[in-house]
Amino acid sequence: MQFDATVPTVADRVVMAAARIVLEPIFEAGFLPTSYGFRPRLSAHHALETVRQTVTWGKQWALDADIQSCFDEIDHEALLAPIERRVSDRRMLKLLRGWLRAGVFEGGIVSAIEAGTPQGSPLSPLLANVALHRLDEAWQGEGRRLGVMVRYADDLVVLCATRKQAEKAGELVAAVLETLGLRLAPEKTRIVRLAGGAEGFDFLGFHHRMGKSRKDGRWYLLKWPSARAMAQIRAKIREQTGRNRARLPLEWAVENINHVVRGWGNYFRYGNSAAKFSAIDSYVNERLAILASAKHGLQGRNWVTRFNYEWATRLGVHRLSGTVRPTLAFASR
Repeated sequence: MQFDATVPTVADRVVMAAARIVLEPIFEAGFLPTSYGFRPRLSAHHALETVRQTVTWGKQWALDADIQSCFDEIDHEALLAPIERRVSDRRMLKLLRGWLRAGVFEGGIVSAIEAGTPQGSPLSPLLANVALHRLDEAWQGEGRRLGVMVRYADDLVVLCATRKQAEKAGELVAAVLETLGLRLAPEKTRIVRLAGGAEGFDFLGFHHRMGKSRKDGRWYLLKWPSARAMAQIRAKIREQTGRNRARLPLEWAVENINHVVRGWGNYFRYGNSAAKFSAIDSYVNERLAILASAKHGLQGRNWVTRFNYEWATRLGVHRLSGTVRPTLAFASR
């Protein structure tokens, strides 16, 4: 039997949330503009807008970086050092050390762990920002001449004017991460040429790629839901419309799908998502038609004839088409 003590109990989570409320203002005052993740009055869309503007201004080489198992591999001493410089309360420090070193209970033996933050902890995002603040500081110094770094917790991209700068940026990121016991995932880290729509990269759920405007012939950075984001929403829709649900009222499936699709669409509507939204609308219609056909014992999908778009509209299906909003709704800092 194995019990992972790093997964907080409900009581642990309550205390951790209280600790975050106490600690967050102490460190928030010192966090830098390169960091956007899990910070007051900031969102992923602020980070995304900074990316869009930076590429538009000419930095069209991207270091698409992925930190290998950041929350699992952060070195405890490297993490606690900046906390101990700002927090003098010994009880709080003891509590933090206890959480970090909870260990793994296996076969009656507790083995201490020397890296990682508590899984599912309200403190994990703050602790990651505290540790990766060292990376932000490096970008205020040596990194500034290389390009613009945009970091959302452990997800980051560096936008540069040349490939050489992007390569140097990768070396600097790797060197700083090494001091934290972290490393870049080589299979997920790459340098991308954006100019002329040559390549694209995924960041915060969106795929980013330059496209040519039909109005003025200029190139702009566009964004739409990534292949992974599309696969995830399709999987959730498929889950709600499986044949095992054929005996349940169809209205239940519509209500559940609407909840899932509306939340997904609220995030991805800021960008150039019209084509992807239309594809999801069609997929919802098709999956509901399959479910309705199963309920009525019919062969095939029947989504072009009997269970068509008008039928789905009468059921009250939420449509994503027509909900896309301008990216400038979120101004960068």
